[in-house]
Amino acid sequence: MTGTESRLSESVLALKGLAEPTRLRLLALLGHGELSVGELCRVLGQSQPRVSRHLRLLTEAGFLDRFREERRVYYRTPAVGVRMRWVRPLLEHLVADDAALRRDRVRLAVVMGDRAPGAVSPASPEDGELAAVLQAELGPTGLGELLDIGTGSGRMLELLGPLARHAVGVDISAPALRLARARVHGRGLAHCEFHCADMYALPFEPAGFDTVSIDRVLAGAERPAAVLLEAVRQLRPGGRLVVVERFEDIELCTGANPLVELRRWLHQAGAGLERLRPCDLLGGHHLIALAHAHAHAPAPAKHTGEP
Repeated sequence: MTGTESRLSESVLALKGLAEPTRLRLLALLGHGELSVGELCRVLGQSQPRVSRHLRLLTEAGFLDRFREERRVYYRTPAVGVRMRWVRPLLEHLVADDAALRRDRVRLAVVMGDRAPGAVSPASPEDGELAAVLQAELGPTGLGELLDIGTGSGRMLELLGPLARHAVGVDISAPALRLARARVHGRGLAHCEFHCADMYALPFEPAGFDTVSIDRVLAGAERPAAVLLEAVRQLRPGGRLVVVERFEDIELCTGANPLVELRRWLHQAGAGLERLRPCDLLGGHHLIALAHAHAHAPAPAKHTGEP
């Protein structure tokens, strides 16, 4: 069999895998964001073994990504790659007023609301202020591939996600990620995904992101410069790092001048500081830093117990 014939056979098998109503409903649901097996069973009203079988077939065909977070297994449609380019137009062509899909969307809203009641609420005035400041700092160009380190409740992805082509939030806390999914996916930002990960050892290849954001994480970190070093490692050439910290938090945790400390951490991480500005928001006095990776950033250092 030639290479062309092999690719055609693979495509035919993949398309056959999609030609089933429940699997198309699953794709439509997972186009809204990450969902666990249990959540999908609730929406579809089908048994766990049946739903799991459909999910396995879709995953094996490359139409879904699968990952485990504590005791839960989540699925999502691919955010990048060949299968994403197959899935996106397919979802756009599904009949929006189909009765089954309409019922699924209603049930999905209930499931997302049960994740974290009240998570999807109107943006606070402080968030609106911060969004305007960040957009002014980052400029009119898109953010490309965005990584938010220590995403917590997903505030930064909620603010910056609309400007990104694809966004990833990471946090060590699974409960925080469940809240972030409810908040961000509830806003319709299905191109944002979440991973449970250690901010000191991110599970991504270097230089994979155009923009990295860190929001109110460094002041409480044991090794803030190490977090920044890992952030710099993720930046592509020409990529940008944006850091938001509360002035009082750095002062309280370090006992030092917050401006001096943030500059020192960025320098230790090999980040080229472009701008560092104080900013008064409704939530207090903040520092906002915009930086980039030096051509030769320092290699990650072994932890010695020192910050």
